[in-house]
Amino acid sequence: MKKKILVLLAFTICIKGLTQGPELLVQQYNRYPYDLTFFRKWNADVFVQPHFTNTSNRLTNGRLHVDTGVNIHRQFTKSFGLSTGIHYNRFSYLYTRPDDLSIDRIQALRFPLLISVFPINRIRISLGGIYHWILKATGKPPPATERLVYPEGTFLNSLGMQAAIHYRFWRKFSASVTYRFQKRSVDNPFRRETQNFEGIALGFHYTLLHPHKSNP
Repeated sequence: MKKKILVLLAFTICIKGLTQGPELLVQQYNRYPYDLTFFRKWNADVFVQPHFTNTSNRLTNGRLHVDTGVNIHRQFTKSFGLSTGIHYNRFSYLYTRPDDLSIDRIQALRFPLLISVFPINRIRISLGGIYHWILKATGKPPPATERLVYPEGTFLNSLGMQAAIHYRFWRKFSASVTYRFQKRSVDNPFRRETQNFEGIALGFHYTLLHPHKSNP
């Protein structure tokens, strides 16, 4: 009888040890479950990103558009990495001046270079710079009566900043909220066209490889 009790007690202790929760892992080993997983050094994701972008220094109303693109990630440790990529960016805005109710439409490529940190599993926070390369811009500036393509140099390539938080909600799928702005000085700050834009976006991402590996 005593042997059965001892065996049962030993079995119970083993099961408890194998099924211990995150709190015991932290207490006994000073490590979180996330620290016991293995991460991929290289990964990529594709995304669609509804966004609302507007000028930051003109009387305009921005409109809703959708970006697409790919991001490439290099993770150096479980909590730190770098991200870059290429994004196809479209946005437009309506002038609200009494003498100008036209709409500007801009197409551009965006190249980010971001520092990423992973405070806990499933969450990534990114911050860094972005380069905005204008592809095409059209509008109907007064006194024009038909839409035209703006001459080269009307809208300039510019640098900006971006901050984002990502949450992986299911397997390879994640969502993000992003704030970004672009800014470039021009010779005449009172010109109708501006180089200063800001926007907020909600992204939906699909990661090509699972971010965690089962072995190192």
